[in-house]
Amino acid sequence: MPPPTQQMVAPTSTPSAPIVPSAPSATPISGSPPPPPTSGSAPVHPSARGAPGVGQPAAMVRQPAMSTLAQSPPGVGTQSVLATAGGATAGAMSADATAQTRLQRLVAVAASQQPRLAWAVGERPDDTTVLVTDLASGWIPPGIEIPAAVTFLEPARRRGDLETLLGEVKLATAIEPGRYRPESDVDEPVPTSPRPRRAPEVEELSWELSQATHWRDGLPRLAHTPARAAARGAGVLESEAEQLHNELTKLADRVLDRYPDDVDPADIGNWQLLAAIEALVNKDKAVANYHLAWFIACNTAAAEGVVR
Repeated sequence: MPPPTQQMVAPTSTPSAPIVPSAPSATPISGSPPPPPTSGSAPVHPSARGAPGVGQPAAMVRQPAMSTLAQSPPGVGTQSVLATAGGATAGAMSADATAQTRLQRLVAVAASQQPRLAWAVGERPDDTTVLVTDLASGWIPPGIEIPAAVTFLEPARRRGDLETLLGEVKLATAIEPGRYRPESDVDEPVPTSPRPRRAPEVEELSWELSQATHWRDGLPRLAHTPARAAARGAGVLESEAEQLHNELTKLADRVLDRYPDDVDPADIGNWQLLAAIEALVNKDKAVANYHLAWFIACNTAAAEGVVR
């Protein structure tokens, strides 16, 4: 207890807002300076060539900056205001951390299956979650199990990096090529679904696919047989289906070997066509429609130069 002559005096100025530390792996998208570097984090750079190595997903910070605490009248309930504001700030930080962890888990599903590409996932203002790669305007290649919670971009010719493709987002996370690191403390797997791989319906799908493959340069000859068979509603031999899958794998490797700086748009178009043919052979019309819709959107004569 203080001596009788000493009095407690309330502060006469408003306390400054508490400093909130940035997330260790966070990198700002735009409009703010980058946080201090920390060990184990990687900057978001989708154009970096995927080199072997182990890294940690690089997270993009949500664009709206955290607001500062409201000022209070001097000497009136200062400690109470601090406690209330501090609790609100802690709650916001906790919510952001939870949302960011969720996004990191979602993008890791794609990166774990295709670590040679750059991936990003973002939460938009309408609370939809979009997954993109910068390979071909936002097209998602075949053979990847997709988190059920995400949506895809609709087929269209676009330019730009991952940030541009994501558009306006509240929070986003990205992983560079070759920098995916499995998480050892995740008990529950992320649910996946074919639902996100949807696109506006292509009328006369089988006929359009057959026409697109006819005299298409760079396609293996065996691709025309299953395409014509699918157009007639006929099946294909198991050996032909296996050869088609092998050609699809070789074409994918050729594209990924030249990613990100020297990708041939014609190779991407052929990859999309082979993916559509294989999906139709497997009687998955929705997936075939997705890949063919992207081919039609991005691989016309006028679009060849702007696929990436």
